[in-house]
Amino acid sequence: MRRSMHRFPRGRQTVAMAPLRPDPPLATAVVHGATGYVGGHLVRALLADGTVVLAVGRSASRLEALRESAGSDGSRLVTVVADVSTDEGARQVAQRLDEHGVVQAAFAAIGGWWEGPHLVDLDTPTWSALLTSHLTAHFLAARATVPRLDPEGSAYVAFNGIATLQPEAGSGPVSVTGAGQSMLLDVLRAEDGRSDVRYHELCVVNPVVDVGQAVHATEAVVEITDVVAAAVTLARSGDSRTHRQELGRL
Repeated sequence: MRRSMHRFPRGRQTVAMAPLRPDPPLATAVVHGATGYVGGHLVRALLADGTVVLAVGRSASRLEALRESAGSDGSRLVTVVADVSTDEGARQVAQRLDEHGVVQAAFAAIGGWWEGPHLVDLDTPTWSALLTSHLTAHFLAARATVPRLDPEGSAYVAFNGIATLQPEAGSGPVSVTGAGQSMLLDVLRAEDGRSDVRYHELCVVNPVVDVGQAVHATEAVVEITDVVAAAVTLARSGDSRTHRQELGRL
């Protein structure tokens, strides 16, 4: 299996999530890509920690299933049905965030692993579709969310993977968009004049697996609980000087 944080397994998802840390929880957070593998685990962990979570996803039924999987913690889940890769979807997200006021944290778990032809053999429609799903969606999510981050202390955490650290033959569009995502965060950081708003990139180098599967892996992997804990730690108390944190090993 090729190493990448973007290729998430579709096995059993853990429903019960213990509180992440004894610190006071984030009051409100938004999670883009909430119905994905990492996004779903992140949402449930935040809910279990007492956070009100605005969960953004394209499928109303999957968002409701996420609420149900959280049990009683699901009462703190606010579903936002929107396709953030479109202008209209981003507008809907911005409107819902305005209704709930400023947020202390935003997480962007957008995009998935892709393998296919080499770049010189890639057709334009596929290239354009991947640019939209893997980079434009990050741009629109940020455009809708960043102005609504709490100026007195908040964080924007975006997930990325190995493809942004090294070229991945056969997965060129993911490498290109991953590099673009990194620069997107750099520009957002440079343009934001609010000193207490932080931007972090969590680069998960290895495939993400369910709890307990690491001991059976034949290659380097990262367990989902470690991914969630790293993301929430960055959002809660991350140093503004920590622009990128790598999780796993090359």
